[in-house]
Amino acid sequence: MRVQTFFAALGRAIDLVAECAGLSESDLVSFGAAPADASLLLSLHHTYFGHTNSTRKQRIAADAARRRGHGLVTLQRIESFVAKVRDHNKAWDLRVELCQTSAELVDNVARKRLREMRKPRTYAERAKITQHDNGLATLTVTADSRELTDVFKGIDQERPGASFLEQLEGGGVKTEVTAMAVMQLDDYAELLKGNTEKDGEEFIVRTTDGATMTGSQLIEQVMLDKGIIVAVSREHGPLDVFRSQRFATEKQRLALAAENPCCAWKGCKVPFEKCQIHHIVAWARGGPTNILNLVPLCPYHNGVNDDDPDAPPTRGRMDRIGGRTAWLPPYDASPVFTSPFN
Repeated sequence: MRVQTFFAALGRAIDLVAECAGLSESDLVSFGAAPADASLLLSLHHTYFGHTNSTRKQRIAADAARRRGHGLVTLQRIESFVAKVRDHNKAWDLRVELCQTSAELVDNVARKRLREMRKPRTYAERAKITQHDNGLATLTVTADSRELTDVFKGIDQERPGASFLEQLEGGGVKTEVTAMAVMQLDDYAELLKGNTEKDGEEFIVRTTDGATMTGSQLIEQVMLDKGIIVAVSREHGPLDVFRSQRFATEKQRLALAAENPCCAWKGCKVPFEKCQIHHIVAWARGGPTNILNLVPLCPYHNGVNDDDPDAPPTRGRMDRIGGRTAWLPPYDASPVFTSPFN
């Protein structure tokens, strides 16, 4: 076969597939095809020219593949993506769209469509145990975020299994809840009135140890005198902390946690309790230890923050703009305000 003839055949792969009608794999092998290529051709023939309940979409897909000049490799890629879709109609819709797409864009379009089809993962209460050969077992439990976080905090990480079992048997000491649930004062006022919904949905607040609580649960905590009330201003950040004991350093930490219940770096979800207090203007450069010069960062982001504003930026740095915490990108772009109350 001449080179020109070979590439011409590749460019009209859908016609080559159509010519496989009535042939078997052994027939194609006898013509010189490798067994894998013969199997591929017959599989494609079944898809694009075989029996189906979606004859209209089948015809559109074959015509589009012919117009686009898709080769065997492209058709094989298309089918690899379509195979990930279980719904028959959606699978044909994806096949038609990919056949209508230029070869160099097939992968990008396919991945985008598959992401759109993917159902968001939902969680429900459940328990699962996995037994291991060495006599240990792993217990996986999905339960109320607040309650389960309290249980986790009571586990001694040096002897996690034993301390967890002691809690179940009543021998452990229940961890006192010291995390803060932080919200705007107007939202808090609504909760005190008994309004536990916001914009038609159950009010959800994240606490500084990573747990989440509903508005109803938060009210129960307040009524049982198990918590801290923090006032946060949208314009000026944390205003004050109200508790029976007022130590300056603890007050600063509580106010900072109210403003950023998690690491203040853009997109980071590490809970405040695992964060370090970062000086925006470094202590070594004369930066003061006051609220407007402090921000919570997880150990990783505290380490990669560009502390020297005069040095070439590499990872970006934290700052305050108008009192609000903001991440400054290392490239020419607008600041990203990171507090959930901004």
